[in-house]
Amino acid sequence: MLKNVYAPLSGGILQERVMEIISNNLANTNTTAFKEDEISFQEQEANPWPSYAFPHPPAPFKINMQELWPLKGNEMNYVTLSEIKTAHTQGPVRKTSNSTDIAIQGDGFFEVMTPFGERLTRDGGFSISNDGILITKNGAVVQGENGAISGLGGKELSILPTGEIYVGKKFIDKLKIVSFEDTKLLERLGENLWIHNGAPENLKAPSGDIAQGYLEGSNVNPMRNLTNLIIAHRSYEALQKTVKAHDDTMQNANKISEI
Repeated sequence: MLKNVYAPLSGGILQERVMEIISNNLANTNTTAFKEDEISFQEQEANPWPSYAFPHPPAPFKINMQELWPLKGNEMNYVTLSEIKTAHTQGPVRKTSNSTDIAIQGDGFFEVMTPFGERLTRDGGFSISNDGILITKNGAVVQGENGAISGLGGKELSILPTGEIYVGKKFIDKLKIVSFEDTKLLERLGENLWIHNGAPENLKAPSGDIAQGYLEGSNVNPMRNLTNLIIAHRSYEALQKTVKAHDDTMQNANKISEI
């Protein structure tokens, strides 16, 4: 009887995970260039044999295998986590008229240098440091094709759709934009930063244009996420009641056996 609890229990645990992910999506509805996560499940089919060495039972030991079935492992189907996938779709672009706000319209990531090495971001809410260097909100140095983008103090800053940066009429550098064939190889690090865990062969030529004076918004769909949150919460409640029902049944069975 105890085994019957595990199937709804596995579903309840995953519904908790769903609610965590959706809550994080909703909390970042207004975060610049945030990309929402999606979760998917898969059925873990009954597979009772892997925990037993072969041959089992030993060859000289003669027994009907039917009598060993209660000793087997996973006799029931369960639900398990398949993957947590990030939706790298374009978020809405809004105008800020700030010369250091930059949005990528299309494919690609800005490359920035942090104390822990090179990282990637779509958040183009940049600023200019006291040393005339283009930096992120957290102080990471925005990278150009020749390294750190410096010499930005003083005159008017202009950035072309190709990513070329000018101060007045002087060419400074070109923004380093990187793009990937498979975005599943990108890992979220927090603070709107990503790291690429794939091989260099996963890189491809970026196809996005640069828009100065604009920022990309979050791609979270609040209505869809709220609906999914309600569904997950109700599913969790139903599974919780199922586990409670099995528990009550086992308690009653134990009371009867004691009589």
